Amino acid sequence: ADHALTFKLDLSRGADQKGLAMVEAHSTTQTDVSTSIWVESEWAELKECVYGSPDTWVLPKFLDDSKLRAQGEMGKFWIENQERSVKDSDPELFAEWSRQIQGAIDLLESLGIVVHVAGEISEDNLKFPRGENHGIVTGWMRDPFVTIANNVIELAPRSLFHRRQRFAIREILAQTMDRGARYFAQPDAGADSVSDGPGWGYLEGGDIFVLGKRILVGHSGGCSNPEGARWLQHALGPDYTVDTVTIDPMFPHLDCVMMTPREGVVFAALEALPENLPSFMDDWDVVDVPKSLAKSNMGCNNLVLNDQTVIVPEEEPLDFIAENLKVRGFEVIRIPYRAPCSAGGSFRCAHQPLIRR
Repeated sequence: ADHALTFKLDLSRGADQKGLAMVEAHSTTQTDVSTSIWVESEWAELKECVYGSPDTWVLPKFLDDSKLRAQGEMGKFWIENQERSVKDSDPELFAEWSRQIQGAIDLLESLGIVVHVAGEISEDNLKFPRGENHGIVTGWMRDPFVTIANNVIELAPRSLFHRRQRFAIREILAQTMDRGARYFAQPDAGADSVSDGPGWGYLEGGDIFVLGKRILVGHSGGCSNPEGARWLQHALGPDYTVDTVTIDPMFPHLDCVMMTPREGVVFAALEALPENLPSFMDDWDVVDVPKSLAKSNMGCNNLVLNDQTVIVPEEEPLDFIAENLKVRGFEVIRIPYRAPCSAGGSFRCAHQPLIRR
């Protein structure tokens, strides 16, 4: 959808008051506010997002970062077909995967949500960062950046195949500067698989939860790390509190084991949280999600549209999540998403918001 953009005028002290009043009146219109980049919380109304592409899926070379994501049958398939397009190695799976991602995009657009779909990555950038085939996984776009308030931040992922995803959305992110965003990037992670010490912070969007001025960063040992959380605290400043949440190493990200569909309500695989939930959630309504459901069916990785509505895959194992949401007064929308889930990423993994207010 096309939106009119409003640019602030830098008025000198000598500007006439009539002109100033006109600018102030224009800058406070509903249209200006509604198109400004801003993410308030996980449960604020989703109005605009970046979503994964249904067009291309190339399995990355099976390095350590891949092992964290793909296990079971998908892990075997990944090993056997690494560096190949799934469209060639399993046309039926690719068709289902593509159809279900497109179905999610169509649903969001039908609800009036503006959706930007990840684009292509150039041949040269496909070799980033060290000339190896780290695949094309732009069906899942949660990890290469995050939006916190009006901060649009390109992240430094631990995973090599997530590091190149930014190139599929660079133009989308750059355009946010014209809509009130502070667009900047975390120091790049380079070509090493991992480096330790000050300055080597890693952050992946699936680990980051925005709860107003409180930010949570998951730490499994294989993705985001405390040094990344330290950098994020520095970048956001003292108005924010950034805390780390330790999670079981068998899960890559915090959103694999936690969902916050409304302030005061949390769905969490408590068995996968060795240090339990953050203490500020002690008086929250907690739904304990079975660890097996969180792992095998991405039980916590759903799409919160607002504090009353959640999209959950229609597959039968997720009935547990849907019923517990309904009991708490949520409207639950169910659509098929088996194929993306089987590869380790459901609805939250697929999108990153630009506007939630």
